[in-house]
Amino acid sequence: VDYKRINWSKAKGYEDFAWSDQDVYVVGYEYATKDWAARLGYNYAKSPISEQAGVMGGLTNTLNLLGFPAIVESHIAVGGTYNVTEQTSFDIAYVHAMETEEKFAGLSPAGVTTKHSQSGVTAQVNFAF
Repeated sequence: VDYKRINWSKAKGYEDFAWSDQDVYVVGYEYATKDWAARLGYNYAKSPISEQAGVMGGLTNTLNLLGFPAIVESHIAVGGTYNVTEQTSFDIAYVHAMETEEKFAGLSPAGVTTKHSQSGVTAQVNFAF
């Protein structure tokens, strides 16, 4: 179990985007034997992006939703390790961020709508020496 606070309001480069500070909650589990390990995890953090008002707010909304849409709130991860020898192992992992949709007032009368999800697979070979 893990928790962290991201202070976007104090992060250089983010003050113009009006991001809110963010609480991140993580829970994970690992089952391991001498030869292999299996892992499962879940991560939640409310989106730091909120709708801004006015003409400049419309510009900010457009940049936030189209240029850097950090609106995904929930992630799941599954992975594992297989130990071939004491010096060599293989890791594989899959991460999926569930789809989220936001619609804010933007630079156009129709506003800005963004759907965002993400998936990633990693594989690696480890050598200990």
